[in-house]
Amino acid sequence: MPTLGFALSHLFQLTPNMAIGTIIIACCPGGLASNFFTYWTEGDVTLSVCMTTASTILGIGMMPWCIFLYTQSWVSMSTAVVPSYVDIIVALVVLLVPAAFGMLIQWKAPRAAERIALVLNILVNIGLAAFLVITAIAFTPIFKSSWRPYAVAFLYPLLAFIFGYCVAWIFKRTKQQRKTIAFETGVQNTALALSLINLLILQGKGGKGVSEMMIVPTIHGFAVLSEGFMILGLYWAYKKLILKEKGFASLKKNSQANLVANMEEEEKKTTVDSTCVSPSVASVKTVDEAVQTGP
Repeated sequence: MPTLGFALSHLFQLTPNMAIGTIIIACCPGGLASNFFTYWTEGDVTLSVCMTTASTILGIGMMPWCIFLYTQSWVSMSTAVVPSYVDIIVALVVLLVPAAFGMLIQWKAPRAAERIALVLNILVNIGLAAFLVITAIAFTPIFKSSWRPYAVAFLYPLLAFIFGYCVAWIFKRTKQQRKTIAFETGVQNTALALSLINLLILQGKGGKGVSEMMIVPTIHGFAVLSEGFMILGLYWAYKKLILKEKGFASLKKNSQANLVANMEEEEKKTTVDSTCVSPSVASVKTVDEAVQTGP
């Protein structure tokens, strides 16, 4: 995913600060919103939680390295700075605590875990939306930028969804797993990216360039939620309308097949009955003739 962010940043010629912000969000592990969308599209929730946790654990080593590697094209031209290794580690460890607790509940009490996951997923998405709105209000110039960061922010999750689904399909995963992997690939932890950039602002690092780094991650947060809910709506519309019609068609076809089978069975019974009756009639006629021609 960092490669996708790197490619889009160069393709749309983002400014150095915007590009660094794009790389930060692209290097973040999976976000909790992926668990929400997986649950409501009837995906594999257990796999989703495991992938989110695994990406967060791997992020302890991979995220600082990827940020360092992919930002080299712009660091020398930018007044902004990238988050330090310590800041990233602390943020990821804070994320791991609730994830580990959730896996423990899933292991010990799976039924209770499903109910808790439903409530927490709704609360998390409400909290994320509130966080994005507050950030947008505090940094109003974010939405006054050119069309380029908007294009990157909306294309990135969409391409990531498609990429994740196609890879899962190539490896012959089930439909549930394909949906799960698609959401885990396309949903990055927006709150983590914005928190790291806000921390740079609080530390007084990077000057005005840091605010510009928030543009793509903030728009990306709105893009992920809007595209995720769009996919969710299309899924349920497909399930309610198309699958329902297919079900009726299949039921009608089965009914017709059963009717034809019953008619054939009745014809067979009629044929058998007529075959059994014919010899009896013949024997009766023979007896009558014998009586009439008697001595």
